[in-house]
Amino acid sequence: MQKNLRRPVLAVVTLAAGAAIALTGCSSDNGDTAAKAGSAVSSATDAAKAAVDGLDVAKAQEILRKAVDPNTPADQIDSVVDVTNPATKAAIIGYAKGSSAGGYTPDVYTVDSVAAADKVDGHDAAKVVITVKSPHSPAPIEMKDNPLVYVKVDGSWKLSGDAVTQLSSLGSSHGGH
Repeated sequence: MQKNLRRPVLAVVTLAAGAAIALTGCSSDNGDTAAKAGSAVSSATDAAKAAVDGLDVAKAQEILRKAVDPNTPADQIDSVVDVTNPATKAAIIGYAKGSSAGGYTPDVYTVDSVAAADKVDGHDAAKVVITVKSPHSPAPIEMKDNPLVYVKVDGSWKLSGDAVTQLSSLGSSHGGH
C-alpha cells in the first residue's frame, strides 16, 4: 500500500510527522502526544487519498491514452472526457488525430502524479502532472507547472474540458514538429 502513496500524500505525512516530533519534544507525556500525532498523520493521509478516490496514476494514464488515441471510437470518448460542452468532443478527436499524425502517439504521454484539486463546477477534481516524450526533441516535456485537470462526472473520472483545451494548445505549439 505504501508504494501507491503519491508525493502530495507523502508531503502531508511528512509535515504531520514533523509536527508530531516537535510536539513530542515539548510534551511531558510523550506517549500520549505521539499517539495523537500518529492519529493526525493517519487522518491526513486518509483525507489526501480520499480526495482523489478512484483516480490513481494508472487510471489517469488509461484515461489520458484513450482520450488521445485516434483509434478510440467517437462514442467512447464520452467515457474518458467531460463532453458537457459539445465542442470538447470535436476538439479532443481533432487533437488525437493531428498529434498522432505528428508523431505524438498515445504512448508518449506518461502520467507522473495525481493530486487533489479544488472542485470544478461542483465536481471533484484532480491535478494530473504528465510528461510528454517528444518525437522531435531529446528531452521529454514535463508539465509540472501546468497539470491537466480531471473531473469526476457521474461517478467516473474524465479529462476536463480545460485539459482538452490545454492539450489542443500543445498541438498548436508543436504543430507536428
